[in-house]
Amino acid sequence: MSRGGPISPSFMLGLLAGLILAVPLLLVGGYFWQAGLDLGSPPSSREWTRLCAKGHEDIYCKAAYQVVEREVSGPVVLLYPGVTGDRDLTASLIVWKGRYPNVKELDALVRANLFAASELRTGEMRSLDGQVRRVTCGLPDQQAACQVGHLRVIPSTVPRTPEDGAVYRLISSSGGPEFLLPAGSSR
Repeated sequence: MSRGGPISPSFMLGLLAGLILAVPLLLVGGYFWQAGLDLGSPPSSREWTRLCAKGHEDIYCKAAYQVVEREVSGPVVLLYPGVTGDRDLTASLIVWKGRYPNVKELDALVRANLFAASELRTGEMRSLDGQVRRVTCGLPDQQAACQVGHLRVIPSTVPRTPEDGAVYRLISSSGGPEFLLPAGSSR
């Protein structure tokens, strides 16, 4: 084939076959991979929760997004237990209830792990379900960490303003589930 000459039919056929195979693969890949939180963490806890709720399997974030939109008008702090992924978090929720939790149970769990505040502060803080939680921040071994009940958490977002609220993710749990339990919960 000379420069500037006609394109061979076998080249055109190969190009067409490549496109026919590539386009469906890109569409399927786009369905399974969502850019949301994989590309960066937004500073706002509301935006973080909205993006997290777009995950295919994260039932905790889906419930958190609904509760935040329905019940909180100002800044909000979310304690997020899912440090190892959506499937592991869902498995923890199933262990907590002994089965897949229903919408009412998920809402109650999320309320126990949400605070109408801009950040966690040492002292007593009331979660959305009305429980008073003892919070200690600035721990000796990790200044950014806070102890909330049996959970140790660190900030996962970097808010620009107090109105952005904050997301804290679990770093350890001392003798209990990976989240704060709702009021009246025995498991």
